[in-house]
Amino acid sequence: MPAASGCSLYAELLANIRQISLAVSLTSPSDNSTRVAVAADGSTIELTHHGEVHKLILPAQIPLGGTLLPIDQRQRGTTALSWRLPLGGTAPQQLSLTNVPTWSATDFEAGAQVTCRQCSAVVVEQGTAKIWKDLPSENWAEMMEFWHCHKPDHHHGDGNGHDHPHDAHSGKADEMSLAARGYGASSIISAQSGVGFVDLTTVLFTEDDCRNITYSNSTFEQGSANRQDLPTTNNRSMNIFCSSCHSQLGFYVFRTAAVTLLKWQISCKSVSASAPGITECLAATITSTISRSASSKSLIMPINETEVEAKQTVIYAWVLNASIVYSSSNGATGTPAIKLLYQRISREDADKMLEGVTCEAQEINLPAMAIERVIEHLDGSNWLLPEKEKEFKEWKVGLLTR
Repeated sequence: MPAASGCSLYAELLANIRQISLAVSLTSPSDNSTRVAVAADGSTIELTHHGEVHKLILPAQIPLGGTLLPIDQRQRGTTALSWRLPLGGTAPQQLSLTNVPTWSATDFEAGAQVTCRQCSAVVVEQGTAKIWKDLPSENWAEMMEFWHCHKPDHHHGDGNGHDHPHDAHSGKADEMSLAARGYGASSIISAQSGVGFVDLTTVLFTEDDCRNITYSNSTFEQGSANRQDLPTTNNRSMNIFCSSCHSQLGFYVFRTAAVTLLKWQISCKSVSASAPGITECLAATITSTISRSASSKSLIMPINETEVEAKQTVIYAWVLNASIVYSSSNGATGTPAIKLLYQRISREDADKMLEGVTCEAQEINLPAMAIERVIEHLDGSNWLLPEKEKEFKEWKVGLLTR
């Protein structure tokens, strides 16, 4: 990103303390010409400096309409000004701390057609996906097994109130019983004909429900329209490309026998306002990870463990605030985001961290190409921040759009 050519303003809504943090970056030290005023309706900030006027629409309204913001003695003669402004009224709806999935099952119409977002080639024909179902969280099987083994009103006894510990035979019997119900620890959800399974970042279909796709263990050029033509590898999945424009649409996952399409690579008629991008999908995944593990650190790693991707960059991210709304005079107004620290690390360093006994970071897998797009997005958002807030020690600060 190029350096800002003029003065800039940045505002961040801090709903938990009902304040807006406002930062102004000047091209020269503040003086008697510097004025920062709040518009009469309390929704806009106007900066005047050396005859130039810059405006910023705040992420929420403040009850200080028509007033000048004081520049205290410590900030006079500096190029960085800052204030904490009280929040008026109610916080915007988009700041809800609940994790709103991007494209859930209820967003899709029955029979809706799925196409490649790049070239609009049909991948799942109209009328094929008669039902859409949301997939449960990643640890659903373990939680169901724990609940059925340890629910409060269930005792492993002999009928006379004498509890018996699990032995090898009873444990095996319980495991078989749970598996028969479909939610044992070894259970998986496999693709089903006529059903589109939806999770935070992907949509799953059977092979027979899909058209115009090419399977490959590496690149499109080395792929085939028939998966059976390709040699078996030790990978957990193989790549799937659009046969028309050659863009990567997702993966074939052997464990679930499913064509797994990435949400940000496809289009589908839905009731939601817009199709999610990579940042929205990743933000939903990070928020879900925090809710599940209470860990604010993540390692965003390539999804396939191939020799080429083993050399790719890993993003080490540390969430500062999982739900903010920010505005910038350089190109953003009322944008919901996750504020985080991030840095690039090698795959080797990431593997060492995950193998460590005290590792707090959770692993999140994305295609290598998507990771590069996320880095570009974070680097671009870093440019929007005030100069003093762009870095912290070896970390850069970024805003991941929700």
